[in-house]
Amino acid sequence: MTSHPEPRDGEMIRTTFDAVTEELAPDVLLVRMSGEIDIASTDFAAEAIRAAVAPPARLVLIDVSAVTFCSSAGLGNLVEARNLAGEHNISLALVGVGRPVDRPLSITGLGGQFQIYSTVDEALAQL
Repeated sequence: MTSHPEPRDGEMIRTTFDAVTEELAPDVLLVRMSGEIDIASTDFAAEAIRAAVAPPARLVLIDVSAVTFCSSAGLGNLVEARNLAGEHNISLALVGVGRPVDRPLSITGLGGQFQIYSTVDEALAQL
């Protein structure tokens, strides 16, 4: 997905974002996010999260290893995922958290509110 909001003052804002969900096993989903999670793509990220973090899923992994930027709107998406998981008794973990996601998680103190794993295989082995 490439988002092209209405230009302001003759400028074009371009955000590249994608989210692909795959079923790894029955009731186990992996959401691979890539690109920039910001105000222009937050609705698309929210759609992907809401579709995955819902029954009958019992485990949802959100792979953010290909995320190149995460704004406060992106953090809001991750918090929404955590909250939905709690409401539906679904285990949720972040995978591949690199600097673009780790930095805002650390600055806001939200990092400790998520299970974080280096790889999908590591998460699957421990959850």
